[in-house]
Amino acid sequence: MDNFYFNYKDLFKAPRKAIGPQRIGLAMLGLMAAHVVYLFFTYLAFLSGGQGVAEVWAKYGLFPCAYAVGLPFYAYIIYWIGLLLTGFILLLMNVAVARAAYMHLRENLFYTWKQALRFARSKALSVVGIFITFAFLILPFIFGAIVMALIGKIPWFGEILNSLATLPYIFAGMVLVFFTLSLFVSVFFGPVIISTSEEDGLGAAVQSLHLTWGQPWRLVFYGLIIAILEVFGIFFFAFVLKIGLIIYSILFMPLMHSLAPILDNALRLVQISMGVVNDWIFDLLGPTGSKLFYLKQDYEALASSIPLSTVISSYIVFFFFLIAAYMTIGYGEAVGITGLVIAYVIFDKKLTNTNLLTRKDSEIEEEDDDDDQPTEEDTKNLSDEPENEDDEKSDEQTTAEENS
Repeated sequence: MDNFYFNYKDLFKAPRKAIGPQRIGLAMLGLMAAHVVYLFFTYLAFLSGGQGVAEVWAKYGLFPCAYAVGLPFYAYIIYWIGLLLTGFILLLMNVAVARAAYMHLRENLFYTWKQALRFARSKALSVVGIFITFAFLILPFIFGAIVMALIGKIPWFGEILNSLATLPYIFAGMVLVFFTLSLFVSVFFGPVIISTSEEDGLGAAVQSLHLTWGQPWRLVFYGLIIAILEVFGIFFFAFVLKIGLIIYSILFMPLMHSLAPILDNALRLVQISMGVVNDWIFDLLGPTGSKLFYLKQDYEALASSIPLSTVISSYIVFFFFLIAAYMTIGYGEAVGITGLVIAYVIFDKKLTNTNLLTRKDSEIEEEDDDDDQPTEEDTKNLSDEPENEDDEKSDEQTTAEENS
C-alpha cells in the first residue's frame, strides 16, 4: 500500500492509479452503455415528435438534445425516461469503477472487472435508495411551501399566519439548501461511499449529509483539484492517441496512396458524427489545440468514384476511432472516480479517524474464508491418516505376538 498523507497530496496519485485496463475498461463500458441508451431514447423522442433521423443526425450527430427543437410533451416524456436511465447506468458503472479503484488502492491486484460488475449489480437498489432518501427529505419542504401558499390566500387569517411563520420559513429554507447541496454531493460521492464503505442507499445519503456538514471547504478545494486532474487526463490521453495515429501513418507511408483516403474519410465521419459539438471544439481549442488533440482541418467528402472497399474500410476505422474516443473519456472518468475514492478516504480519516484502506471488507473476508477451507484432497488425506495409524498399530501387534 502506498504511503498516504491523508491530505490533498494524495489526490495527485489518481492519474497513476487510474491507469490500467480494469479501471479504464469499466469506465469506457459504462460510457458506451449510457451513450447508447441516451441515443436510443433521444432519437425515439425525435421520431415521435415528427423529426427525421437523417435530419437530426446531420445536425446533431452523436450528441442530440431534445430541447434544441420544439417537441410535443409526450416526446419529452420519452426523452426524460432516457435521461433517467442514462444517469442510472452511469452511477451504477461508477460504483464498479470506484470498487475497482478502491481494491487497487488496497493492493488487491487480483480483483477482477467481473467482481466489480457483480458488486455494482448487487448495489443497484442502493444507488436508487440514495435519491429516494433525499426525496423523502426534500419533498416535505416543497409540499409544505405549497400548502402554506394556499393558506396564505385565506383573507386576513392567512396573511397573519404567514407573517408569524417568517422565522420558521427562513430556517426551513436554510435546511432545504443544505439538503439540496448534500444531494449534489451524493451524485459524486454516493457511488464512492457504497464502494468503499459497503453502505446501502440510506447510509450513503447520511454519509453525504455528514460530508457536506463536516468538510465543506475540503469538498470544494478537493473537487477543483480532481476536476483539473480529470481534464488533464483526458487531454493527455487524447494527445498520446494522436501521437500514436501519427506514428501509424508514418510507418505505413509507402502505402499512403491507399491508406490516406481511408483515414480522410474516417476522420470526416468523425467530424459529421460530432454535429454542432465539432464547431464548439474547434472554437475552444483553436487551430493549434485542434491539431494537437482533435482534427487538424475540416475534411471534405471524397469523390463518389472511390472503391466500395475503401468506403467499408473507412467505416471500420471510424468505429475504432469511436472506441478510442470512449477510451479517452473513460480514462478521464477513471481519474476522476479514483480521485473521489482517495478524497473520501481522506474525509473519513478526518471525520472518524479510521482508515478505510485497512477496514474489514466482505469480499476480502469471503476470499480468505475460501482459502482457509480444506479441499477435498486435504479432507481425504485427513480421513486416511487414522486408518493408516491403526493399520500400523495392528501390524506391530501381530508381529509382537508372532515373536512371542
